[in-house]
Amino acid sequence: MAKMVGLNLVIKLGWMKKAVSLLPDNLPEAEYRKELDEHLAFEIDSPTNRRKAREIMMRVWYQDTEGVERLQRRGRELVQKYPEQLAILGWCMIPLAYPVFADYAKLMGKMFEFQDVITTTQIKQKMFDQLGERNLIDYATTKVISTMKELGAVRSIQTGKHEMIKTEATNEEIIAFLIEVAMLLDGSSYYSFTSLNEFPYLFPFNYRVTKEQLMQDERFTLSTFDSTLSVALR
Repeated sequence: MAKMVGLNLVIKLGWMKKAVSLLPDNLPEAEYRKELDEHLAFEIDSPTNRRKAREIMMRVWYQDTEGVERLQRRGRELVQKYPEQLAILGWCMIPLAYPVFADYAKLMGKMFEFQDVITTTQIKQKMFDQLGERNLIDYATTKVISTMKELGAVRSIQTGKHEMIKTEATNEEIIAFLIEVAMLLDGSSYYSFTSLNEFPYLFPFNYRVTKEQLMQDERFTLSTFDSTLSVALR
């Protein structure tokens, strides 16, 4: 449950816009932190909450996390190239820094397969069954769901009742990044080609990946087992 530590505020889309707008300047860490802090000061009066927001933004968009550095660099490149895709890319970048976000997304994706509306109470109970430590789950669940709202992935139709919002993903570079991050977070060695459209973690997105696209992308390797086309990360 230690991985839940740190994601202790709702991540606002406006904060992410500022964080990524500073990337092209290639600022040293101290200067990046200062610029981000000055921006957040307009919205957040509490020094403690401002520090928390700043450190979350830096972990997601500036600093490297051991083991996923290459993906984080790729995400930073893509968000500078396609700033209008910030919400989709944020969905991928947040769990690279805070894996608990992926735990919630996977769980909610599976729940949405059977229900059009899911409740905060259901999410909390299922996360407690998985991870324990109810107090931390009670606190984190509202933060994660509100962050998903900021990213346009869910909406609350009543207090504590949520439905998903689907976003069309058509950019092939963005789709490849979605697939690569989902495969890494899921953790299996390889996937059937057809299963690439079925990651619960990617529940907010409509996307289509083609064999040709994967064959031309050096990050993926394709092979055939028992007449089934399989895909793995290199």
